[in-house]
Amino acid sequence: MKVGQSIQHKKPSQDDNLIPLINIVFLMLIFFMVAGHISPSDPLTVQPPTSSSETPESEKPLVLVVSTDGQIAFDQVILTKQELAAQITSKFEAAEDKNSFNLLVKVDANLAVEELQSILQVIKQTGLKRVALATQKTAETS
Repeated sequence: MKVGQSIQHKKPSQDDNLIPLINIVFLMLIFFMVAGHISPSDPLTVQPPTSSSETPESEKPLVLVVSTDGQIAFDQVILTKQELAAQITSKFEAAEDKNSFNLLVKVDANLAVEELQSILQVIKQTGLKRVALATQKTAETS
């Protein structure tokens, strides 16, 4: 042991105080990545009609969105009525199980009935058997 030699104490680094903060930030990031559910939004904004009955979806269908002004979006792509039939037919033909192929039609509540009928006629010509109309549940009043 050397006499007269002073012992030098290490000063705590300021970086040591940041490590717990970094750990917390990463834990929060992981939590929100696991807990958060991000779903793609519709390419067109629609307000579906209301319904008093509720039938849950059995499988994840392809979605056809029709806005108030008649714009059509199928599989996140905006189409015309003429292009719609070809797109639905190609997806239907590519499906492995044609009996379980579902199409969900989301229309705006203010869409003219004649416009909806013409779109449903196009869908009917493609040969689809399972077509559903998306609605939102009415608020119960008492």
